Amino acid sequence: MKILKLLVATAIALFVGNAANAQGIRFDAQVGWSAPQGDHFKDAAKGGLCYSLDLMYVPSFLDGQLSFGIAKDGNILFGVKKGDENLSMECSASKLGLVGAKVRFDLKAPVVKPYAAITLGAGRLKLGEVKTKSIGNSSVNNNNNNDFDFEYNTATAFAVKPEIGVALGWFTFGIGWMLPANYEVSNLGEYILTGNKDAKQKINAGTTQFNIGVAFKFGD
Repeated sequence: MKILKLLVATAIALFVGNAANAQGIRFDAQVGWSAPQGDHFKDAAKGGLCYSLDLMYVPSFLDGQLSFGIAKDGNILFGVKKGDENLSMECSASKLGLVGAKVRFDLKAPVVKPYAAITLGAGRLKLGEVKTKSIGNSSVNNNNNNDFDFEYNTATAFAVKPEIGVALGWFTFGIGWMLPANYEVSNLGEYILTGNKDAKQKINAGTTQFNIGVAFKFGD
């Protein structure tokens, strides 16, 4: 809700500025496929879906090539199943998002216009809930509670997302890399061994995104 209010407030401000100064604004909406990056994150998630929303200010004195604004990205990645002869583990879907400031540079071209962009901001990771089930006779924690559900805490970290793509009329095609960042989350291994839910570990998490979408520009 806070993000939606921020987007609306920014849109109003940019529309007012556009009317007063004959500048332009651009709104981009993209959806696509997302793949997990980061050694630890790959163990907790498979490929999934992603989206990207951008609200950009396009100053006319820069000839429309350089734009500035805010961006919101989201990824939902399918969970994984793994285990051995003693213990099976099933992870539900993980979520990784980014909200931040974005700068984009568009090359001049008659039809297909290449672009490059970078977003800097706050990354937010929520690893999927884990369900475990004992298969063999071994005990997996001090409480002898072999079957349980484990929920990770939500973690935040500074995140960076470079992006390249092409614009063709209203349509955009892009590839983005939410570079792996270190998120401090609950330590599943410690909980399995001791039952301690307060222990933390760092998860290196990022995504590669393949997007297609539409862009709307208002003003000059």
